[in-house]
Amino acid sequence: MPFLFKQFRLGFLAMLMLGLLAACQSTPAKKSPFNAEQVATLTEQGFVQTDEGWELSFTDKLLFDFAASSLTAPSRVAIQKISAALLKVGITHMRVEGHTDNEGAEALNNKLSLARANVVADAMGVAGIPRNNLIVKGLGMSKPVASNATKAGQAENRRVTIIVTAP
Repeated sequence: MPFLFKQFRLGFLAMLMLGLLAACQSTPAKKSPFNAEQVATLTEQGFVQTDEGWELSFTDKLLFDFAASSLTAPSRVAIQKISAALLKVGITHMRVEGHTDNEGAEALNNKLSLARANVVADAMGVAGIPRNNLIVKGLGMSKPVASNATKAGQAENRRVTIIVTAP
């Protein structure tokens, strides 16, 4: 009987050790292309990490009037501030996406959203971000962030989003 007990105990210990080793072999986390200073800056500027990268929606900082693509003075200041912060930590590549509400024809909204994205990209270029590092897209009314059933929701959807995917 003592021999069987010893065999059982050794078998149990072996299984326990294998289990512990298996638990230690987790897949390594995907390495972020951003350093700690860049992540801190993105967070401070209001960017949120998404599946696509670090995203900043200007819904609270940069909205456009109905059928308009021009920037207000406060909008230009906000873009300069964000651009300077990103440049300071070496972030110079991003995607700028323009959006509209659901009023008007789809073709017109696509053109308007592209104009909005371009005006923001141009302002970022003036602030020092190399314009050729910016991918500009007009997404029209395809990605609302609020309901278009109300005027307030429509206003939130007339925006530009910036997505940083690499430093």
